[in-house]
Amino acid sequence: MTVIKSSRKPDAPCRKGCPAGVDVPRYVRLIREGRFARALDVIHERIPFSLVCGYACAHPCEAKCARVLFDDAIAIRRLKRAAAEKGGRKAVEIPRRQSTGRKVAVIGSGPCGLTAAYYLNLQGHAVTLFEALPRLGGMLRYSIPDYRLPEEVLDREITYIMDGGVEMKTDSPVSSAESLLEKDFDAVLVATGAWKPSKMGIPGEDAPNVLEGISFLKQVNEGNPPALGHRVIVVGGGNTAMDAARASIRQGAEVVQLYRRSRSEMPASQEEIEEAIEEGVRIEFLTAPVIIEGDEVTCVRMRLGNADESGRRRPVPIEGSEYVLKSDTVIVATGQAADAASVSLEGREYGEIRVDEESLATCRKGIFAAGDAVTGSSNIIEAIAQGRRACASIDRFLGGSGELPESPAEEKVDLPPETAPRGAARKDVRKVALGKRCTSFETVERVYGRNAAIAEASRCLSCDLRDFEVTVNAAICKDCGYCREICHLGVFEQSEDFNAGGYKPAVAANTERCIGCLRCLYICPDFAIAVKAADGGKG
Repeated sequence: MTVIKSSRKPDAPCRKGCPAGVDVPRYVRLIREGRFARALDVIHERIPFSLVCGYACAHPCEAKCARVLFDDAIAIRRLKRAAAEKGGRKAVEIPRRQSTGRKVAVIGSGPCGLTAAYYLNLQGHAVTLFEALPRLGGMLRYSIPDYRLPEEVLDREITYIMDGGVEMKTDSPVSSAESLLEKDFDAVLVATGAWKPSKMGIPGEDAPNVLEGISFLKQVNEGNPPALGHRVIVVGGGNTAMDAARASIRQGAEVVQLYRRSRSEMPASQEEIEEAIEEGVRIEFLTAPVIIEGDEVTCVRMRLGNADESGRRRPVPIEGSEYVLKSDTVIVATGQAADAASVSLEGREYGEIRVDEESLATCRKGIFAAGDAVTGSSNIIEAIAQGRRACASIDRFLGGSGELPESPAEEKVDLPPETAPRGAARKDVRKVALGKRCTSFETVERVYGRNAAIAEASRCLSCDLRDFEVTVNAAICKDCGYCREICHLGVFEQSEDFNAGGYKPAVAANTERCIGCLRCLYICPDFAIAVKAADGGKG
């Protein structure tokens, strides 16, 4: 069904799922038209890291993609990379506003700090970036191996940001954010990340053969990997643990990875898990180490109990299930924490800098904090979003509007383009041969070719251009809950009131999210649901 819509919905599921608010449907439509340079402009409206995100973003947008109601989610991250690599460096420059005469210091050059520096500079402020390490990039440079994010790609993105006029000072640790206010800076942003490794609290974790995940990856990325021996155990289930395991494989080790929950609770992306298994990483789920002693790691099997504060089921040890694994090296990657004390600021329980939730301002006037230093360990796109928020707040503090500059207005679109039929397969990409992957740090995933990118973009449903009205006949609904279960987009909720039959009927509380797949209509046993196109047509 084709539906005409006069104005675009601002909350297409994918865009709503992106922490930085990238207008995904818009740039995907431009790709399907072969307009890669213009697509890149749209991406750059919200983020300065099109290539970095194209290679290594956690892509929460894909988890929200409405296409899963038909077959598979659109490969949004891969399309972003195609736009970045085929669209040129930047077709339309966002003009820098007139100089304000204000000076801002940014501490930390990870994705949050670099994003904030980029936008603060565009707003006319003089920006100086302080980085404790020899090179810019933070976790992007020192924790993500080349097989996922090549160094030259990161350098290209950073050069683009720095060429705009941001001053950089590497090998320049800052132990007091307040001290920069005394050096004629009008505002300071602390974006120091979360580098402090979490401890497991078990005997033997301080032994010489036990390495911290981030420290290990930093050595690998600097070209000085430590000797691991033949047998490596990696502890943890996040992307850092996955990268440590896959980097160890590339050094010739046999790798066993221990994760205390099941695969469905694993925080690493499914792509990373699958590729690690392909490369030979053996993952022991529902398993945790309890003692490290020499070359022996005593492990215990776990079962999942009630949910903890994270919403995931808490792992509980199974009595009498202990067993021993042999290892030459243990790499612990169970998380990283922020360290507010490192910049002499007030912290919360786990080291995150205490800030106002809206403005990201600390208790010290003129000092702001953002990114992992505030949220704890997160991901690239969340850090970028934090950098944008911090920039807007600092600009308002310095007398500006807080409105971030963007590229020219969008093209007018009245009709959603014809989409690929249901069942159209998601376009795969070529990868480096498995044998070569396991012995080198060459980038695993290739970029889409032009035709493949256009074909994949043609699978997009253009949810922002489709408008449907959904109603539920409350009098006959018996609250089976099928509509809530089957609707990936959260259109339906349960009423708080009872109908005459004694049921709490379903309510189409978020009808603006509907994309007309009709699955709710087909599954409703009471025939209580109606779906109608906004122009009056029948759904």
